[in-house]
Amino acid sequence: MAPRNHHREEDDRPAQGEIDLRVLGRGMWRRKRWILLPTLLVAIAAVLFVQLTAPYYRSSALVLIENREGGAPRAGGEAAAPLPDEQAVASQVQLIQSRDLVRTVVKNLNLSSDPEFAESHESLFSKLLRLTGLAGPRKDLPFNERVVDKVAGGLSVYPVVGTRVVGVEFAARDADLAAKVVNGFIDAYLAIQRDAKRESNRQASQYLGEEIANLRDRVSVAEGRVEAFRAEAGLLVGTNNTTVAAQQLGDTTIQLSTARTQQAEAQAKAEMIRSVMRQGRPAEALEIANSELVRALSQQRSQLAAQIASEGRTLLPQHPRMRELSAQMAGLDQQIRIEAANFARAFENDARTAGARVEALTKQLELLKKSASAANGQDVELRALEREARSQRDLLEQMLTRYREATARDNPEALLADARVISRGAAATEPYFPKKGPTVLLATLGAFVLSLFAAAVAEIFGGGSIRRYDDGDVAPPVAVAVAQRHEPVQPAPAAPQQPDRAPVGREREIDRSVAPAAAFATGLATAAVLKPSETSTETAPADPEPVAEPSVAETTSESVVVAPDRPAPTELAETAVEADREPSGEEPVVLASDPSSPVSEEETASDDSSEPVKATEEEAVDASAPPMSAAATGIIAAAAAEAATSSGAPDNIEHSVDMECVDATLVSALARQLASMPSGPGALRIVMTGAAEGLETRGVASELASTISSFGRRVIAVDVGGGLGQGALTGLAELLTGEATFAQAIHRDPGSRVHLVPRGDQSFASLDASAQGRLGVVLEALALTYDFVILTAPSGAGRADLFASHCAAAVLISNAGASDFVTVDAHERLRGAGVEDVVVLLVNDGGGSPNDKSLAA
Repeated sequence: MAPRNHHREEDDRPAQGEIDLRVLGRGMWRRKRWILLPTLLVAIAAVLFVQLTAPYYRSSALVLIENREGGAPRAGGEAAAPLPDEQAVASQVQLIQSRDLVRTVVKNLNLSSDPEFAESHESLFSKLLRLTGLAGPRKDLPFNERVVDKVAGGLSVYPVVGTRVVGVEFAARDADLAAKVVNGFIDAYLAIQRDAKRESNRQASQYLGEEIANLRDRVSVAEGRVEAFRAEAGLLVGTNNTTVAAQQLGDTTIQLSTARTQQAEAQAKAEMIRSVMRQGRPAEALEIANSELVRALSQQRSQLAAQIASEGRTLLPQHPRMRELSAQMAGLDQQIRIEAANFARAFENDARTAGARVEALTKQLELLKKSASAANGQDVELRALEREARSQRDLLEQMLTRYREATARDNPEALLADARVISRGAAATEPYFPKKGPTVLLATLGAFVLSLFAAAVAEIFGGGSIRRYDDGDVAPPVAVAVAQRHEPVQPAPAAPQQPDRAPVGREREIDRSVAPAAAFATGLATAAVLKPSETSTETAPADPEPVAEPSVAETTSESVVVAPDRPAPTELAETAVEADREPSGEEPVVLASDPSSPVSEEETASDDSSEPVKATEEEAVDASAPPMSAAATGIIAAAAAEAATSSGAPDNIEHSVDMECVDATLVSALARQLASMPSGPGALRIVMTGAAEGLETRGVASELASTISSFGRRVIAVDVGGGLGQGALTGLAELLTGEATFAQAIHRDPGSRVHLVPRGDQSFASLDASAQGRLGVVLEALALTYDFVILTAPSGAGRADLFASHCAAAVLISNAGASDFVTVDAHERLRGAGVEDVVVLLVNDGGGSPNDKSLAA
């Protein structure tokens, strides 16, 4: 094993033209004084700066912006002023920063006599800043303006985010002066607010006084016009603020209604009396029964009836006495009927009288209607004049109210500024500039980092750290490939040690560190993937007649291959890393076994077994079978179910006729579940195809592969006809025909960590049988390096069956639903091809992808 480790150490060296970090470190150590000396000088300069620079103290105050009203009354209908918004607060910030306010503060505090602001000496630093246009008042400005510029330069005003508070800060060399100035700004700002309110109130009072005088005259004129027009039109106002004509019309209407009621009542009573008279019961009418005469006659009749009954016990009806009493009874009845007839005639007379009154009132009402209609036009004009007079009076009353309010606010104590001080400035105890410790530390660190960078740049551009191989350098060892012939290979005798640099067919150096070649050579039964002309500097003896190559299964079962031990997982992982940093245009790196490139004796002796490994017919492994155990069956279906459950969308998974159906929106969740599963002894091979003809699968394949790779898992996508969008790149077709190596066929997706094997310049179906038979060998080699191998097959019924036999799982994409006949048929075909673990992804867009993302080399 020692020689192999030696080669591994040589592989770790930087390639020609790359930066050697060890050499770079030694070069920077040689330049250490150019790193430490500037750092020390900058540190000393920083210490001198913080010690010699005059300290500045900062004082701050806070002002709350709000609408404040004094004790003056507010109009009844006037709403309170709204609270200031962000624009209003920003306006107040600009007001505090205005030069007029700065001049006021300078004048109030007599800052022009303060040495800090009145000094005429200009430092060198200020001159440099002024020359560069970055700071400093010009000397040609008047003295007062220079003082104003200095004061404005030390002022800082800012709004506190999310509040209506404005912060005011001022910096000066004297802490007491800084507090004095910041409080002076606050007082001047509040005074300006009060003066502005006072001036506004004075102007309002003056304007309202003039307008009130004019409005009084206009109100008098408008009300005079109303009264004159009313008198001229005869629209005199009666009770209830109505005109006389309207009142007459109403009274006549009421009288007419009463007369009609009386007429109807009299007619009804007369008719009722006539009715009871015809029935022979006149005394039953209420009006007749209430008559005194009828009541007396009824009483006499009752007495006479009693006497007739008494006499009738002893006398016969024809007795003179009985006949006399009967005659008296008939006379009483006649008198009652006469009295009832009198009542009926009286009620009929009342009805006729009421009817005459109704006719008279009706005629009078018609006349009143005509006069009222004539007065309506004049009433409209009268109402217009009244509205004008009323509006003038309302306006006068409003202005009188406002005038009284403005007069009440003439007192200066009644006017409050629209701001309130919530924190006044106080003298600071510690300077804010310079911060001695942080300044020295940052300056020292910055100088140290810049010195390191300068030393590194000088060393790199000086050429001391660039790696260059001479002719005597040791090139990386070559990879060992397998035999291309089908005859059993006997154990090879010990060969001399492999030279460090071996010539090849194209006279180039071959890097052994490329992954897939080593992985490809370690299969138990494999076939060569390079043409004989590219495998060695010496031409292999050709057979007299061309012999057709057997299938992969035949090659596996009939070949006996001598190969080194299976590489450890760490070695296989390193091969994938080499594919990451390898440009796609590099030369091929896989060598076929040849007598000119034997395995070194040391390397053969260092293997675990003292004898070469022989793969017999019983021990051979079928290259077409996926390296998945029986326990792995159903892993992708379980991951799909777990993805639907963990995504909080259990309705997105559907079980139909032994089919696992999942919404395509859960592709990322499915990928996360697959990435979280522990690594097995080999890669999980997944074939992706569409149920319907022309259904794209690259979107789902891209998202599945990129999501799995984002979790640190090694993923490679192989295009066997599904299309990954890489264009005309070297890929699977060249790899199967032997025109390219793994290093040339494997590309890196720039948008993710996924490795890609494009389709190549030919479709898989157009390749010959021998090239197609090597697919299982290629997939077996990839399975030794990667955790997941994803095949994108063409869409359509039966087009993925050939590739399904090499995979342990399948993803079937359908845009028609789980119950669709095409989907069910494609699902059954995959199951029949030997894939027990099939998941159906349902898409809605018909494009076969949940998004527009695709892998690109």
